[in-house]
Amino acid sequence: MNAAGIYMPTGFTGILTPGWRKPKMVRDGDEPYRELEALVRSGDYFVTMATELDSFSREASDYDVKVGLENLVSDLIHLQDNYTIIKKNEQAE
Repeated sequence: MNAAGIYMPTGFTGILTPGWRKPKMVRDGDEPYRELEALVRSGDYFVTMATELDSFSREASDYDVKVGLENLVSDLIHLQDNYTIIKKNEQAE
């Protein structure tokens, strides 16, 4: 927590890059799955996650962290190009 009582992620410098926003997490908000389900329905879930992780990897100073994030981005792009998420209870329909 900083002096103002605001929780900051470990390693946060306090400087936000242009266009940065707090990623929407499943547990946020009154209707936690609304944005997540919209991303899945639109087919943009994997590429959205890849974009978020790519922005973190560009700012990572630790080489191993940077490489790990870049590998995750590659995996997510592969998933975006080759797979579709189907909700479990909709598979039988």
